[in-house]
Amino acid sequence: MTGAIWSRLLLCPKVMENQENVVSSFFYYMWNAWCEEECKKAFEGGDWMHFWKKWCGICDAHGVWGAAERFFAELSERNKDLLVKRACQVYNRGERIDNV
Repeated sequence: MTGAIWSRLLLCPKVMENQENVVSSFFYYMWNAWCEEECKKAFEGGDWMHFWKKWCGICDAHGVWGAAERFFAELSERNKDLLVKRACQVYNRGERIDNV
């Protein structure tokens, strides 16, 4: 997608609303639901233990404040997609979705 098309798309209210929803869902998920069990679910079929150790290492080195941002920044695009997908399955903005 070219830069001009992308920048116009970002101005569309529906797209902006969806982006805000994804960001909110991600942070509520990481703040309230993220644990070893969720790590298994988010990275199911992959090396989830690697990601759990990465998370724990970030928390040990820098504390939990800002850990979600640091963790996300260190993931590949594919793994970011997996994590965000799981976050949106569990949270709709600040609201926990039942039965997940």
